[in-house]
Amino acid sequence: MAGDFKIGDDNRRRTTDQLELLRQANDGRVAWDSEAPADFTYLFDPDHVLVRVADVDEFERALARTQGIFDGSAERLDDPVPEQLARYRLPARPRGESVPDILDIVDADPEFGPGRASPDHYLHVSPGTCCPATEPEETGLEKPWPPLCDDGSGKGVSVVVVDTGWHPPAATDPRTRWLEGVDGDDELNGPDLRAYAGHGTFIAGVVRCLARSSRVFVEGFAVGGVGGGGVLESEMVGQLLEALDHKPQVINLSAGCRTREDRPPLSFEVFWETELERRDCVLVAAAGNDSSPAPFWPAAFDWVVGVGSLDRDGRVSSFSNYCVSADVYALGRNVVNAFPDGTYVCRETPDKDDVRVFGTGLARWSGTSFAAPVVAGLITAEISATGSDAKTARDAVLARAVSVSDPTVGPIESLRPPYC
Repeated sequence: MAGDFKIGDDNRRRTTDQLELLRQANDGRVAWDSEAPADFTYLFDPDHVLVRVADVDEFERALARTQGIFDGSAERLDDPVPEQLARYRLPARPRGESVPDILDIVDADPEFGPGRASPDHYLHVSPGTCCPATEPEETGLEKPWPPLCDDGSGKGVSVVVVDTGWHPPAATDPRTRWLEGVDGDDELNGPDLRAYAGHGTFIAGVVRCLARSSRVFVEGFAVGGVGGGGVLESEMVGQLLEALDHKPQVINLSAGCRTREDRPPLSFEVFWETELERRDCVLVAAAGNDSSPAPFWPAAFDWVVGVGSLDRDGRVSSFSNYCVSADVYALGRNVVNAFPDGTYVCRETPDKDDVRVFGTGLARWSGTSFAAPVVAGLITAEISATGSDAKTARDAVLARAVSVSDPTVGPIESLRPPYC
């Protein structure tokens, strides 16, 4: 990694630690758009680009006009991506041009134009202090917070949590009785817990506390620690397509990213246009934890419910993104829910190498990751209570938000406890 002369700042160190975890988990195949890793805006595959299938002929002609840059021709890959999206591997670039360098040239081609080709961005549960805002912490509490709405809410409604995977023992553990019946892709936890272990299980627990009788499945995009908490956008959309096999009315995605020039990610545009728009299903996504008003995708899409984080006093959490990425805010600071028993060694500054021992079936965690499932659970409960379709239930829940002004970020729409 490039040197960072400001690395004494804990936030910069933490971002660098997170990025190193992601690189290690992906064999170094992670690039960023800045010299110092702590300054990155977006992360991407260093050799791949995405383009709509309808644009491939013009894209290939545009690449052919980039005289003297490539050693060979771009290869269209056959690996799984949505049918309407193509993925290309760029050939060697003797002068070392990056993917953004190539896209700058293609964007300037008068016969092709900007925005039609894109990096394959990495979505992440972290780094960049994205989601979660903290590493998990032990708690002496014996009950979840927000508390369990033990009233049959959510009955008959299917929810898919697209996340790091599922901890199966939580479904039969009397300490986490609200997770009975939840299923998902096994996270394969052992006594030594990996980075981001339990993230999906914790989020499923929050959904179940707000919608006790819902059917919840955890679709794992980083099962067994693979990916370092991150996944390429083309692969994430593949996971979302698999999630649709469970016929959910609500999907929770507590991950996201910034993008090149803050443009909407192509893969999610294709997913919406070809799949989600015509379904009775809403996507709820975390707004991200960069304390920024810049677009964090997919939360920033107008068809996604982006959720920012509140502290218990109702103020916007200092880490939470705001503005276009947050349609509504809910509790995201010091949430308590299910977590695997085991030993967790912190990977991130300022707590790096701190040893935390979990043995109560619960943890305390903060981030917009955990605010999103509050809203997902409320939408789920609304569907079952009213018999409405998912989008009508979404609108009803958002209409219950209270308009307030936070001195740091301005006007916000706030959903505050009690939630049931």
